[in-house]
Amino acid sequence: MEPLRACIAGAGLMGRWHAWAVEKTGGQVAMVVDPNTTAAARLAAQHKGARAFCDLEKALRSERLDVLHICAPSETHFRIAESAIDARLHVIVEKPLTPQASETESLFDRAETQGVMLCPVHQFLFQDGTFTAKDSLPRIGRLVHLQGVFCSAGGVGQNEEQLDVLVEDILPHPLSLLHTFLPGGLPEFGWNCFRPNRGEIRVSGQASDVSLSIFVSMNARPTVCSFQIFGESGTIHLDLFHGYAVIESGEVSRWRKATHPFELALRTLSASATNLGRRIVQWQPAYPGLKRLVSDFYQAARAGTAAPISREDAIAVARVRDMLTRSDDFSEKTPARIRS
Repeated sequence: MEPLRACIAGAGLMGRWHAWAVEKTGGQVAMVVDPNTTAAARLAAQHKGARAFCDLEKALRSERLDVLHICAPSETHFRIAESAIDARLHVIVEKPLTPQASETESLFDRAETQGVMLCPVHQFLFQDGTFTAKDSLPRIGRLVHLQGVFCSAGGVGQNEEQLDVLVEDILPHPLSLLHTFLPGGLPEFGWNCFRPNRGEIRVSGQASDVSLSIFVSMNARPTVCSFQIFGESGTIHLDLFHGYAVIESGEVSRWRKATHPFELALRTLSASATNLGRRIVQWQPAYPGLKRLVSDFYQAARAGTAAPISREDAIAVARVRDMLTRSDDFSEKTPARIRS
């Protein structure tokens, strides 16, 4: 069977990692497209037989392709995805899929009409730790609270407006995790959004009897990428930078209160060491979950089955992100309440 031929749109950091994932999953990087011809040529040279282009339309007309990876700035996603879908390519897109939920819905309609797949890159859903957390949910009993904390150094040297864009681009990550672990998925209303500084957002919400919290900051240090699931009988800690989970018992006693810091430290050490060994064996040097997502996407493309992230799940995340990012101007320091 011939490998699926891929085009990478965007020769920056994520374009390089997508190209790596394509080859690791048995695909072929056939083209790299970037307005920066030097960057496109540099990445293409790292993949045997790949050609570099500065114009997407010319690239799409030049030879047969099966998949387009969109790793370009988010404001270009809709236009690039439209062209690829019309060329009947399967499309996988770095988050956010598009800046506006209405555009996301439009692209899914277009993809269905053309008979191709469209999928956002919510790679945290495909980490070993996330699968462990799903399997471990019965151990922690009724869900009480879910929270995501994302403190990034990716905005160093950026201006205030660029920091706000980075925050918007990160939001799909915690939202996709909330949607996955909430029994009924993301609520569309009932959110409180507070922006105390540029490059920062704090969100709270509620889904039935489960409280929700998101904190994204380009300012806070050290860098953190974590998600916690609190239940009546225990808590699950997800380290999303490294892709592992730690399950913490909710048992209460005087002895456990005294030993708790040591027990949690040992559990974390054991989980992180096991995870590091697994990543070395599987050769996942960065962005755990991306390779598995790309692999599942390519398997679905070959088999003609459903995308690894459904239309319904992708649109649910896009709609809530849309409401949060449009609820208030980022320069305001007052909370915005989003109600039905």
